[in-house]
Amino acid sequence: RNRRERIYISYDSTNKNCQAGEIELAEFGHAKTDIGSAIINYSIGYDLKNKEPLFYEAYPGSINDVSQLRTMLGKITGYGYKKIGFILDRGYFSRGNIRYLDECGYSFVIMAKGMSSFISDLILENKGTFENKRSCDMNAYGVYGKTVQRTLFEGDEKKRYIHIYHSISKDADEREHFENALRERT
Repeated sequence: RNRRERIYISYDSTNKNCQAGEIELAEFGHAKTDIGSAIINYSIGYDLKNKEPLFYEAYPGSINDVSQLRTMLGKITGYGYKKIGFILDRGYFSRGNIRYLDECGYSFVIMAKGMSSFISDLILENKGTFENKRSCDMNAYGVYGKTVQRTLFEGDEKKRYIHIYHSISKDADEREHFENALRERT
């Protein structure tokens, strides 16, 4: 692979419960399925263009995704790639990580945690402006979407493109759940 070409890396992790004896990486942390045992974290960096894994790593169960990102960025730099973009899930979303990605000069797409105050404020500001508009329909994905440009948080120095999505089917499911819960209380 030409290391001067732009590469987009999808990076994600998971963890595995470990009930085996003295394994150094097995530590208590935030398990996806908590059975009360220690866990081991695993992650993979995947080249989106070639659809090939670039690297994988195992790390202690006590290390969360947010703090693991810097370590991974250091490792990927060691592979010699110059133009790198990342696709990350919400486990890596933090002000510190966004600032660090900017400092390193990496482009990125990252899923935001909807309950973060700066994200929930943005959603409330745009509520009712796109959810039923045909011009915002993304039929292939079953959602309506809108893109806004602004800084993410206080002290953010860059205006960013923030994509907001609304799923009619998820909305209907949640509404049905809510109505059923109300009926059960009466």
